[in-house]
Amino acid sequence: MKLFGQVLIFLSVVFLVSACQGKKKTASLPQVEHQSLRHIDSGDVVGSLTPAGAYQWAGIPYAAPPVGDLRWRAPRPLAPWDGTLEALDMSKRCVQRARSADTNDDLGTLVGDEDCLYLNVWAPANAANPVSKDKPGLPVMVFIHGGSNVWGYGGQYDSEYLSTRENLVVVTINYRLGPFGWFAHPALRASAKSADDKSPNFADLDMIAALQWVKRNIGAFGGDANSVTIFGESAGGHDVASLIALPRAQGLFKGAIIESGYFTSHSMDEAENGVKKGAGWDYKGAKAVVAALSPKDGLDPAALADFMRSASARDIYEAAQENNETEPGSPLIIADNILLTAPSLEAALDNPAFPIVPVITGTNRDETKLFNITNPKLVKKFLGFLPRPRNKRVYALQAEYESATWRLRSVDTQARRLSAHNQAPVFTYRFDWDEEGSFLGTDMALLLGAGHAMELPFVFNGFATFPVGNGAVFPKSGAKERDALSSAIMGYWANFAKTGTPGKGTNGQSPLWPAWNADNDGPVMILDTASDGGIRLSQNSITVESLVGKLDKDSRFKNIKETCQALAGMIGWFPEIRAEIRRAAHTDCKN
Repeated sequence: MKLFGQVLIFLSVVFLVSACQGKKKTASLPQVEHQSLRHIDSGDVVGSLTPAGAYQWAGIPYAAPPVGDLRWRAPRPLAPWDGTLEALDMSKRCVQRARSADTNDDLGTLVGDEDCLYLNVWAPANAANPVSKDKPGLPVMVFIHGGSNVWGYGGQYDSEYLSTRENLVVVTINYRLGPFGWFAHPALRASAKSADDKSPNFADLDMIAALQWVKRNIGAFGGDANSVTIFGESAGGHDVASLIALPRAQGLFKGAIIESGYFTSHSMDEAENGVKKGAGWDYKGAKAVVAALSPKDGLDPAALADFMRSASARDIYEAAQENNETEPGSPLIIADNILLTAPSLEAALDNPAFPIVPVITGTNRDETKLFNITNPKLVKKFLGFLPRPRNKRVYALQAEYESATWRLRSVDTQARRLSAHNQAPVFTYRFDWDEEGSFLGTDMALLLGAGHAMELPFVFNGFATFPVGNGAVFPKSGAKERDALSSAIMGYWANFAKTGTPGKGTNGQSPLWPAWNADNDGPVMILDTASDGGIRLSQNSITVESLVGKLDKDSRFKNIKETCQALAGMIGWFPEIRAEIRRAAHTDCKN
């Protein structure tokens, strides 16, 4: 399976935001706010003041640049700087392809830099500086961005509203992406200079380094280093799930929120030699990438590692591209017996050697609509660019079962796994908001609905800065209820960060969100607006057997072809449970 990133990709393309590509815009930096001067272990830093009343420090380095001989090595400590660093630029990012939402770059061009280990901090302007016994720090939330682990950056997620409304310190981070972040090759292990260098999980080591930076420095920004919650979406959710399972990361956070994540990993063999199409998450493998760079025959491991490190970032990126794709396959954490010592990520959570922190995990009801909207088998283009479902009923059913499979693997299965240990509580949710508008006759509520990444504007209050106008996604008519749902979600997330439970949110007015109960197999909190059922509990847990059993008997499918297409979609999204799904299915499908 391949995840192509956030909702902004599709929306920017469909609504012709990409028409502006090629017209470079120069982003102006904010003005220095001298009251934001802070003293951290690498030197003095000053930021800016946002319109919402938050101090913002953008582009603070947290580790040495992983360039030259430090490519494919564990992050190294940062050398202190002289003078005062003006932390004003949120655009720093790791090597990746530009997307349509990147208005400063041409679509598809290779952008970013290997020198990319930076983070951003937001804090209410009245936050204590520095934290002391008499001035306890604020809870801290550290966000790990999504983007299939091949694109995205922390500066995309403006956290001023989450920080000021909920009285939090919020941090967003960059981490190495694609073949620079996860790369398992014997020559790199042979040339390692430290034990950590032998791990192929360089990006996970970046995340740990960022959290260690937070531990050391967040008090200078008014944050409590002992009250850190990590949260992430999509690939970032996968990365959060990985961190809760890694012994090395323990003690750096006290809670974790996983939005539309996944709990899958690669073996060392898969990471080195690749995964064949249909056998799992498509992945080229490090050996094939190096072969595509055409090294000389007969190089010993040290010489081969030197050759690999001398190659340009562009050559490496292009060598890692999957067949018929312009970017690498989605990396997963690798079971390397160094950082991840268990046979797999799920195995690590089955038998943890340490207490697992409290967790929120959830998905969006219509996750796969974001991806299906570009599937020519399901969608046609009116006038060459306006998407229309070929069959509204089939389109909705396909997404329903695929998205339920995503929920099964990321929510119900993991809640059962984590709650079985009777340790910290697990809280689960399903995001159901689907009240989009329309654009030239394109019904966005049908086509996108509660699609992948649609919860992000609710978490960060990102409606005003959403790149698509004309009321296509967020019509004015629904603003009041939409804002109320956003406030409730921010309140749940913040209360979890402050207390370890979402409870009734920070205002105490939202419905009580109880933990998953292993004896009752649930419940799941449904997050929706009042006119569409409201925030409410559902006891409707799912298993492979119950989901496939429902598919077998679903009279909404008109023929076996439609049923088998939905079954194939379920397997396509999570091929690692192909055998489980087929064993449960009674429908006679050939593929």
